[in-house]
Amino acid sequence: MKNFVFDLYNTLIDIETDEHCERAWADVISYFGELGIRADHDSLCREYDGYWARFNAKTASVYAYPECDCVAQFQEIATRLGGKLTREQATHALRLMRKASRNKFRLFEGTTELLDELHACGAHVYLLSNAQSAFTPGEMEEVGLKDKFDGILLSSDCGCRKPDTAFFGMLFDKYGLDRSDTVMIGDDVTSDGAGAADFGIPFIHVPGGAAAHKDRIMEAVSYE
Repeated sequence: MKNFVFDLYNTLIDIETDEHCERAWADVISYFGELGIRADHDSLCREYDGYWARFNAKTASVYAYPECDCVAQFQEIATRLGGKLTREQATHALRLMRKASRNKFRLFEGTTELLDELHACGAHVYLLSNAQSAFTPGEMEEVGLKDKFDGILLSSDCGCRKPDTAFFGMLFDKYGLDRSDTVMIGDDVTSDGAGAADFGIPFIHVPGGAAAHKDRIMEAVSYE
């Protein structure tokens, strides 16, 4: 294999979040208050969940697994609470919530070494992640992954997410990848594994992070 497509969260970055805890929304409530938008924890959680239900119902005919842009989500949340946010303001609110929702956030030990070794062997490394472009690039930079990939595709930029084969196809079309020379690596047997199988590429399951399965991954490298 020459092309290694990685999932990000819980494959390279060890993360645990709780988007419904009070801590996650405390800074958003304060920020909304500064903008004249009255909100509390219950109303924000209600609107946050309600948006996903409406979005999935509206876009189900477009993709099998649709993905939203959470900046637009926060704009709609504000509107339903009687306010209005610019895209810049909504991005800021989203980032406040995301950072406060993180209970655990760190790079799995050995991750950068794994990616560097793959590159040293002549392999190409790509990222295919169910993630939001409003905050994921910043989180990647935070843990030193910003410049580790030959190509990156995030679901919020594409309107669909794994395991949708359309999402895999977008990555392959954008970077000219060959299915016969590409493997998917991830922690989730549904979004990563089933998606890869449906698209017709092999999958390496890496519970506990990719670095813990370095030997299996490196065995897949072709030295031809």
